[in-house]
Amino acid sequence: MIKQSKPSQITFPGLLKGLVPGQLQSWGLLDVIPLFLANEAGNGRSRFVSPLEHLKLVSVPTYGTLTLQNASKSGALIAPMHIGFFQPGAQNHATSRVLLFGPGETLTVKDAFCIQASQGGLLQEAQQRFIVLPLGLRKAALAARGKEGYSRLWRDIDGYNRRYGIARGGHLERFLRPYFHRLMRFRHTLELLPGQVGAAYFVAGNLVGVEVAPNVDYWQDIGPILNIYCYGAAALLAERHQLKAQRHVVDLEGLASLDDLVQRLAEDRQLQATERIDLVRALSTLPWKQPGSAAQDRPRIVNLAQGEWSGQAVREGDDLLYLSLFRDIVV
Repeated sequence: MIKQSKPSQITFPGLLKGLVPGQLQSWGLLDVIPLFLANEAGNGRSRFVSPLEHLKLVSVPTYGTLTLQNASKSGALIAPMHIGFFQPGAQNHATSRVLLFGPGETLTVKDAFCIQASQGGLLQEAQQRFIVLPLGLRKAALAARGKEGYSRLWRDIDGYNRRYGIARGGHLERFLRPYFHRLMRFRHTLELLPGQVGAAYFVAGNLVGVEVAPNVDYWQDIGPILNIYCYGAAALLAERHQLKAQRHVVDLEGLASLDDLVQRLAEDRQLQATERIDLVRALSTLPWKQPGSAAQDRPRIVNLAQGEWSGQAVREGDDLLYLSLFRDIVV
């Protein structure tokens, strides 16, 4: 693994305005560029509480419907896109979109998915654990937002499992169980850095996702989950289909000393980081359509779509509070 922690002085324009990149981290076919706020004050971003501590599952009135609550009485909550609730002996569910909660607010969400076709039972309060849907399912999940029908993602899960050579069926755990020990490596080898609020993800050298949280505490919650279940899963799929890492071979001709080798390796890492940052900048400057007035002083959800890319953002005025933007890998 390669990792460095010092943020650069580069500030992104466009969609990612107000963010600066850190240094490249790598594990297997997955590369990560950490993202930091250019202005550490963050303009009130600290009022948003972290999801793992404060997002509570109250009940599942019926399959495909979740009643969720922000348990914080003082902070607002942005529930991440495609967050899944897993519990032994009950139907596992996932959301289709971003959700906004005021302090103490309870919402009933009718466009969730069952992601476990063959398991009966309903989830119970406070016994769930979180995942985020794998990258290969997220485009279909987002496209199905606003619709009802608990089984509408099963066909996509079936196709996803078959890409891994796993038995058929709309049962996501058929993928997660045999790969779990390999997925966990992405939690331990990709470091969460002081001040980090997001990351850009690359699989086999291709930019596949950009994730931004409102503040550091929020990222400390959601970052490892994205590393494991969403982008780590995509890296394993790329490995299965024999995609290759797009990294340079360091020229060792004329190598004079160990110090010379260290210098060449550092220069190569910086070149790779610069190439990936350029890809993020190009994505950020695409002509994103973001309905709603920048003068609005309340958080608003914005749908994003551009070619292969899709996702959602939460904006308040000109500030980007939350972003989940992604495209699937091609194998």
